[in-house]
Amino acid sequence: MADQTRREFLKLGLAAAASAVTASAIEIPLFNNQNSSMQTKLDNANSQLNNANSQLSSANTQISNLKARVNTVVGFVSLSVTEQSLLEKIVETIIPTDTDPGAKEAGAIYFIDRALAGDYGQSANMFMDGPHVLPRIPASTTNTLSVNPTLSWANLPGNSSAPITYTGGSIGTPGVGAGITSSPRVGSGINYQYPLNFREFWRVGLVALQAYANSAYGGNFETLSSANQLLLLQDLWGNKPTSFSNILPSDFAYELTFMTWAGFLMDPIYGGNQNMVGWTFTGFNGVNFGNFYGEGQDQKALMVATAPTRLKPASLAQYQQQASGGT
Repeated sequence: MADQTRREFLKLGLAAAASAVTASAIEIPLFNNQNSSMQTKLDNANSQLNNANSQLSSANTQISNLKARVNTVVGFVSLSVTEQSLLEKIVETIIPTDTDPGAKEAGAIYFIDRALAGDYGQSANMFMDGPHVLPRIPASTTNTLSVNPTLSWANLPGNSSAPITYTGGSIGTPGVGAGITSSPRVGSGINYQYPLNFREFWRVGLVALQAYANSAYGGNFETLSSANQLLLLQDLWGNKPTSFSNILPSDFAYELTFMTWAGFLMDPIYGGNQNMVGWTFTGFNGVNFGNFYGEGQDQKALMVATAPTRLKPASLAQYQQQASGGT
């Protein structure tokens, strides 16, 4: 009886073993298939990682190339070495560096340099023919209007040799009285009364400013204290210097101030506002209307919001790059 029981148990064990072997024979190919699938996925993951590393390497190369381009581009194409040194201190005086970046960090001098090398410096979009009202007279004084006869159309061949005259005209407070009036500001365009293009206007102006710095304050502008540098610029606005024989000092002061602020606030694509420090300081967003960096902001919602949202600024160059599919 005991032997029979053992034989039954042995048969059951052998059957179980056979069943296990059969199951293993089925599971092993399945396991091999799973292992092969996992190996394929691992190979794909390694391939994707290699592609990512390749893209990262390419991106690093592009960054290096862009840095090299920036180092090449950030230079001077118009201003001389002497003018660079002087103008840099002038723009720093107009927008100084304190707890926030100023004109120096914004690269305002590069903006001015490029503008002087382009259409602005050539006065390309301005009517530059005579007659020119010379010299320009401050609005605080009233003098008889005079026109330089050598710049008059009447002196051209075939015309009368008499200079142009205006009856009842005077240079005085703008908008007061009859006749022709002249404002000391050149920014309106029509009041730029010089035969010089703007590049020459700046060259003459910088030379005259430096001469005044030496005669009135005892040294080059760059060597003066910050207080005296500011006083000198105030003198320009007040038309105190006499070294500006060809141009009105306040006209030059206006251009210095206007172009410095333009270099601080213009889109970086024009050479100034580097790293968008001017926009960051003023809270201007450039071409970022809410989702340029993936912020997920809705432009309409931002417009009607009761509280302003400060967005990270974006430049035209970035927009162009994004629109063209660049990285």
